[in-house]
Amino acid sequence: MKYVAIFHANLNYAYLTPDRYEFVIRKSYELIFDVMEEKFPQVKFVFEASGYTLDEIAARCPDVLEKIKRACQEGRCEFMGSPYAHPMLPNFPKEDGIWSILFSNETYKRLLGFVPRSFWNPECGWCGYVPEQVAATGYANMIGDFEAYSRSCGPDGKPMRPEIYEKEHTKERAFYHFGFKYDLPGTERAIHFPFNKVAGLPTNKMKMFLRTDRIAQFGVRYFMGMEGYTFEKYLALIDRYSQQTPGEPEGAVIIFADDAEYVGTNGWFRLKYENKPDNTFEHTPESKEKLIALVEACLKRGSFCAFDDACKLAPNTERIHFDDDTAWHGGRASTWAMTPMAKLLRPWQELVRAKLLELKLTGEIERQAWLSLTNSYNSDGQWPPTLPDAPHIIHPFNYGYCFENLLQAELLVGGVDRSKLKSGAVATLQGILGLQQGMILKKAGALLKTGSANLKKKAALAKKLIETSQNLDSAKQSPKVLQPSEYRVRAEAMVAARRLVGGVEIEVVHDMKTGKK
Repeated sequence: MKYVAIFHANLNYAYLTPDRYEFVIRKSYELIFDVMEEKFPQVKFVFEASGYTLDEIAARCPDVLEKIKRACQEGRCEFMGSPYAHPMLPNFPKEDGIWSILFSNETYKRLLGFVPRSFWNPECGWCGYVPEQVAATGYANMIGDFEAYSRSCGPDGKPMRPEIYEKEHTKERAFYHFGFKYDLPGTERAIHFPFNKVAGLPTNKMKMFLRTDRIAQFGVRYFMGMEGYTFEKYLALIDRYSQQTPGEPEGAVIIFADDAEYVGTNGWFRLKYENKPDNTFEHTPESKEKLIALVEACLKRGSFCAFDDACKLAPNTERIHFDDDTAWHGGRASTWAMTPMAKLLRPWQELVRAKLLELKLTGEIERQAWLSLTNSYNSDGQWPPTLPDAPHIIHPFNYGYCFENLLQAELLVGGVDRSKLKSGAVATLQGILGLQQGMILKKAGALLKTGSANLKKKAALAKKLIETSQNLDSAKQSPKVLQPSEYRVRAEAMVAARRLVGGVEIEVVHDMKTGKK
C-alpha cells in the first residue's frame, strides 16, 4: 500500500494571532520539513498552504520558505494549493472563489515558481460549482471527504452508498458529526483509488482522491495525546484500511490530512476537545518523535507517495457526487455562513460586491478590490459558531481581519449606502457573547455565595467586567456594522472574567466512533 500524508497549513486559523505566526511556522511547519529532510530524505509528503500563509512565511521566516522550495525542487514535497484567505467556497459566488484561487496562484508563481497541480478545498465544503472553480484555475486534482460522499445522494436522489447512508446520514446541524456507525471494510476502494468522474465535469477533467476522518481525525488525536488514541491503535487503523482485494492493483490511502499546526503545536485542540480556551497554539515537543515513529512504521508496511501520484492510480469507475452544503467532519458548509458574525458581514459584502460589479473597474484597482473583498470571506474570522452546547466566541483578531479587508474593499469602490443594511451590531454582540456572559455571571453568583474570601473577590470583579461588557451604548452609535474595537474590548473583558471564575464549560466532547456526547 502507498501512504499519503498531507499537512494543511493555515495562518488564517481561528485564535491564531500575528504575534504567534513565527512561533507556529518554526514549531510546526519548519519541524515537518526538517524531520522529513533529515530523517526521511527519500520519502514523499504533501504540504498545503494558502497564498496568505505562504506570503506570511516568506515575510517572517524566509529561511523556512527556502526549505519549502528546496523540498519541492528535489521532488520530496508536493505543494498543494488552496484559495488565498481560506474562504468556504460554497458560501460565496462562483466568480469570487475563482478570484481567491487565482490570488493564491499569483503567490505560488512569485514565491515558488510554479502553480500546484493538486488543490485543497477548505473544510471540503461543497456545492455544484466548486469543482468548476478548481478546474477553471488550472488544477488537475482535488481532495474530497469520504464521509461527505458516503452520506450523500446522487442526481437521482438515491444514496451514493445506501449501506452507509442508512446508518450515518443525519439532518442534525451539528458543529461536527463523526458518528462512524457503519463498519467500513478495510478494502474500501473509494479511499484507495481516485475518481476521474467528478459531478459537473467531463471525465478526466479532474481527479479526486478522498480522505477519511476514520483515519485522519484519529491521527490528530494521536498527535494531541488524547486519552485512548494510542500509537498502537493508530497503526491498527492504518493496517485495517491498507487491505486490498486479492488481484487488485496497489492502491493508496491518506493517513493524515488535517491541520499541520497539530504537528508541533496543539492548534486549538484544547479549546475544542478539552474545554481549555486559553491553551491554544502551545508547543508540543513530543510531536517530533511522534512524526518520526509514524513515518518509520508506515515505511515498514509500504511506501509513501504524493497526492498527485495517488490521483494517477487506476480510477474508480463510478461518478462521484456530493450533496450541496456538505463539509468535512460531518458538518455543513452553511454552518460557516450562519454564525452571528457571518450574518453581520454578508449583507455588507454583498453591497460592496454589487458596487464593484457596477463600476466595471480594470487593472490594479479592480485586482485590489477583489483581493480585499474575497479576503473578507476568510472562514475563521466568522468562526466558530456560538451554540448552546458550544458557546464559543470569535477571536477579535480574526474578525478584525475580515472587517478591515471589507472596509478596504468598500473604500476602493468609493463607498456604499450602509443605510440599506438590516444587520445590527448590538444583536451580533449579544448573539456571540451572550451565552458565555450568562454562564460566567451564574458561576460568579455561586462563588459570591459559597466561595472563599479570595474567590468572592474574584467573582465580584468578574461580575463587574461582565456587566461592563454588556453595556452596548457605544455600539449603538454605529448600528449597521460592528467596529472591531467595540467587539474586542467586550470580548477581552469577558475572557478576563471567565478566567477569574475558573472557567466555564465551553465544549461538550463527542466520541469519534459513535458521535455521542
